[in-house]
Amino acid sequence: MKTVRFHELGPANVLRLEEVDAPTPGPGDLLVKVEAAGLNFSDIGKRLGRYLEPTPLPFTPGSEVCGEVVAVGPGVSGRRVGDRVAGVSPSRSGGYAEYALLPDHVAAIVPSTVSAEDALAVSNQGATAFHLLTTMARMAKGESVLVSAAGGGCGGLILQLARRFGAGMLIGLASTEAKREAAKADGANLVFDPADPDWPKEVADQLNGGVDIFLDSVGGELYESGLGLLGPFGRAVTYGLASGRPSPVIPLTLMRRCASVSGFHLDLIMERPGVMSQTLSDLYGLVAEGALKPRIAASFALKDAVAAHEFMESRAAVGKIIIRP
Repeated sequence: MKTVRFHELGPANVLRLEEVDAPTPGPGDLLVKVEAAGLNFSDIGKRLGRYLEPTPLPFTPGSEVCGEVVAVGPGVSGRRVGDRVAGVSPSRSGGYAEYALLPDHVAAIVPSTVSAEDALAVSNQGATAFHLLTTMARMAKGESVLVSAAGGGCGGLILQLARRFGAGMLIGLASTEAKREAAKADGANLVFDPADPDWPKEVADQLNGGVDIFLDSVGGELYESGLGLLGPFGRAVTYGLASGRPSPVIPLTLMRRCASVSGFHLDLIMERPGVMSQTLSDLYGLVAEGALKPRIAASFALKDAVAAHEFMESRAAVGKIIIRP
């Protein structure tokens, strides 16, 4: 089969289209003929060697796949050959290929009315958005939410789900006019440019007492500013570090407001039996109903994976980037 992988860490041009043997499903695995794969910042992090753990080489990126089950491994029950499924691989690998392995416990049936692009757009990012708001932040109706990277795939889904769950004021941060318009369309009441040094004051002026929830995937100065806006019993959850600049947390600052900070990684959700499959099934159902509207930025052929990575790194994408074999 054809696959894209890299043998060394580095810029996008380390990605190579190669011929390799198709994988064999092991216990609990589904072998999927890939209809489409999703591109995520974790793929960039793996390629640069900046993810949470070292990248084993050679490496095939691609944590999300959607396609048809063509074989099942030992111990799989409830799935059969011919099922159309999508899901997220805990290994964060394997999707940029004509065939890929997907553990049964992190996959869900995709309704026939839901496109592969839309299913992938709400797989990693949708499950992340859902659990940021529920499992981590425990958002209550009427609470205010501040979202960084609000014009991205995950940020937009956070806004849509937060609105569906009954949030109060929704405030987004987005770096371009196109992304700010996308955030407004996804439900943000106000959207600010994080490059504007006055944005923290403008947010503070809108929220007497501070923000209830701050969800951040950027880090650096933006994260520090967001922490400074937390109100009494506010919660900040970090789920990425796009800036590459971690920030210190000063406990005394949190104590004064009874505020809390936490981190989120979707892999731990995937370790909980049945949770990921149910989450994805619910999200695909919302897409089928028209209650959740993912945004697709672009689709690239497998052979154009370098261009897909460069497009993501340009920060110009508004929505999900798809790779098709």
